[in-house]
Amino acid sequence: MARPLSPEKRNALLMSATEAVAEQGVLATTASIARGAGVAEGTLFTYFESKEVLFQQVYLHLKRSLAETVMPDYPDEADYRQRMEHVFQRYVNWGLSNAAGRFAIARLSASGQLLDETRVQGMEAFLAVARMMEAGVRDGVLVDAPVSFLSSVIEHIADTTIEYVNKYPEEAGRHRELGFRVLWRAITQ
Repeated sequence: MARPLSPEKRNALLMSATEAVAEQGVLATTASIARGAGVAEGTLFTYFESKEVLFQQVYLHLKRSLAETVMPDYPDEADYRQRMEHVFQRYVNWGLSNAAGRFAIARLSASGQLLDETRVQGMEAFLAVARMMEAGVRDGVLVDAPVSFLSSVIEHIADTTIEYVNKYPEEAGRHRELGFRVLWRAITQ
């Protein structure tokens, strides 16, 4: 009888893969990922049937982590600006405490190796945000653009805000407020 898989080893592999992808992109080797997790390379393949499957799981793991930061207390009944600021500030919070995760998501997203169903699955936890953005476009509050385009703009401005908060921590509040003001102007009519 096969031994049950260890959640600790699986998490160690996901964390090691996150670090490796953040540093090397999809060129990270399974050997280096296994080494970073403190396991044999063969053990990696006990948990993930291939490097491609591992990368899909890393992306989903990181998206779940992001959703756990962004979505609690999401103000469904607030106006568009308040809901967008909630998403923006929570994304910045997550990015500040998850630099490797932020870089890994970006690299995986740009790699061409993510399956469409993985991307869709990664966005499921953010459906309330997507619906809000669709309604904002429909109501003429947000610019007439696809949600994916608006999401990309939000991420880029949030990433710039994160960089400035990291570089100038003594002015973190100012940069966070400035980042949101710039974002709001960029995506509204």
